[in-house]
Amino acid sequence: MIETILNVKYRCQHPSCQVFCKKGKLTIEESMFEELSAAFEEDGLFKSPRDACRMGYSQPFKVVSIEAEGAEEVRGDIDSADPVEILRQEHLEVLKKLDIVESQVKKRQLEELWISTAALEDEIMRHSIEKEEGTLFPLLRNKSPMAEVFMQIVNEDHKEFISLLHSFRCGLQEDDILDGIINSVIINLKNHIRKEDEEFFSMVDESLDERDRAKLLEGMKRVDEKHVTIVAGDRGHKIESPFLENRKILNAEIDHIRKEYIVDDWGCHCNGE
Repeated sequence: MIETILNVKYRCQHPSCQVFCKKGKLTIEESMFEELSAAFEEDGLFKSPRDACRMGYSQPFKVVSIEAEGAEEVRGDIDSADPVEILRQEHLEVLKKLDIVESQVKKRQLEELWISTAALEDEIMRHSIEKEEGTLFPLLRNKSPMAEVFMQIVNEDHKEFISLLHSFRCGLQEDDILDGIINSVIINLKNHIRKEDEEFFSMVDESLDERDRAKLLEGMKRVDEKHVTIVAGDRGHKIESPFLENRKILNAEIDHIRKEYIVDDWGCHCNGE
């Protein structure tokens, strides 16, 4: 019988594993994984294989996702209690909506863009403003100087996306597809998501303790329950961007951040003196 090979992403549960093996990936036979999982009654936990942990003995590992080698679908997002992983997964939903917008721009579909850009704005408001800024940011306050810098940059990115989307939708009301604006949204939003996934969320993982993570998960659930969905509405009814009149103020804030810090693709953050 051919043994199924699994690629398992995990999170080490030992409190000292903050740097070296907190998160990782194992390639393991399914039978061995089931044997290791039998060590715990709780679903999603398994005993680390020999030599998998830097401490030299087995630790409880928490499953983040499982993928059978060669399979197209992932048996994962098993760790539904991991709020940072949930935020990463929500980025995929934003990217899907962004792909729809990009396709409709190429086809010059005005009415379809009116609906899809409202859906994109709704996803950004729910995920970026309500969950990240409203729920995650307060938990990161005073954690580290790096966290403060990241939050400033993320905040300015969010303002920029919403402002651009409003401007684009105002153009749609004039039967005009503003390619320069929507192309900026597409490129910048994709880069923003990549940097959040690779750098910002890694910092978040290292900064939040278990109590913080529980608070974040609870807050995110409240957002999902109370969020008021943004609907496209009538394209003939004029909308006004709350950011358009404050564009100069917004640009001044961004300039201040850039002058205060030298930022190299989020990799280097230091005073500009």
